[in-house]
Amino acid sequence: MTDQTLTLGWTMAQAARALRSYRLVLGFNMAVHVLIGLACIFCPGWVSQMAGLPEAVPVGWERGWGATLLLVTALYVPGWYRPLIARTPNLIGIGGRLWMALIWLVCGGGFLWFALFDGFFAVVLALLYRRLLTNQLMTHP
Repeated sequence: MTDQTLTLGWTMAQAARALRSYRLVLGFNMAVHVLIGLACIFCPGWVSQMAGLPEAVPVGWERGWGATLLLVTALYVPGWYRPLIARTPNLIGIGGRLWMALIWLVCGGGFLWFALFDGFFAVVLALLYRRLLTNQLMTHP
């Protein structure tokens, strides 16, 4: 019986599994961002109410934030599509999520849910991206 952990095929399978995991979690996060962004644009009062925040005055602020969220999410697409080649969107995205988690935390109140959301995905994506890069590196003996 041979040790499969030292074969190139096994290592490549690990890298492929890490890629699928990273893309799945990032894709889910991006889909949630798109839904929140669209909700902010088309139902701004509902988003504030769901977060336990007072309605934004003027409503344009919440719609603008939704549009910005859609734009930022669109900038992540190359990083989702080819995370090993387009590393910059992934690294900036992870750092940006950490930054926004800190900002939401400082804002307090209903923004704590946003802080937990961004902080959770920043940590999970950072761990998955590290695993992806490590596994990919191991495929090149």
